[in-house]
Amino acid sequence: MRIPRGAGVAPRGSWNGYPHSSRFSGEVNPMKNNRLIRLFLLLALPAALVACEEPDGGEGPVPGDELVFLRPAPGAPNLTTYDTSFVAVAGEDEEIRVRYANGEECLRFEIDKDALTRRPNGTPMNEGDTITIRIRVVDSGYFNFEFQPAGLRFAEPAELRVNYQFAHPDFNGDGEVDEDDEDFDFGWWRQEMPGQDWERIGSVRIDDLDEVRADIDGFTRYALAGGN
Repeated sequence: MRIPRGAGVAPRGSWNGYPHSSRFSGEVNPMKNNRLIRLFLLLALPAALVACEEPDGGEGPVPGDELVFLRPAPGAPNLTTYDTSFVAVAGEDEEIRVRYANGEECLRFEIDKDALTRRPNGTPMNEGDTITIRIRVVDSGYFNFEFQPAGLRFAEPAELRVNYQFAHPDFNGDGEVDEDDEDFDFGWWRQEMPGQDWERIGSVRIDDLDEVRADIDGFTRYALAGGN
């Protein structure tokens, strides 16, 4: 799904309609009013979807060489961390952000308080139990992230967002920056194991925010890409 520019969603330079905060990359923060914000977005989306594409997702699996993976533009700021971890607590909302060196957000990951019910080995998690979550950039030349521990599944979907404002504007990788790049259909793709094929998951691209969002049900590798 794609929400084009000017469709009435929150302006660029904000997340969920709020200005950028002063929190640092890799810092974990409790989510505030997250359910109300999501409800607002659900109510606002129908009006915006009049001009949108059909929901994406469910494409693949396809080999990586059949995809074009988004990459940072020349001169794009570095991330302040390429490998970060935090301790999530069952029964609590959790949030982690990864920032660029200039303070802008690159990635945001949010877990609902009801999401953590079992460890990857199937052992139940009770309220107050903890688990260490790791987010690693697989290759700094792409928007490609690995989430651990592998095999962790969520009882309630977690939300994954990435801001691509510093991506190379040649989205489709044909060597030219033109109107074809504006029409290039990209979103989140998932790879279960290194070397395996990729599968597209349902995601929403919000042009006004230069942002792609997806609800995910578990941990693996996720990358921003589109069909070649």
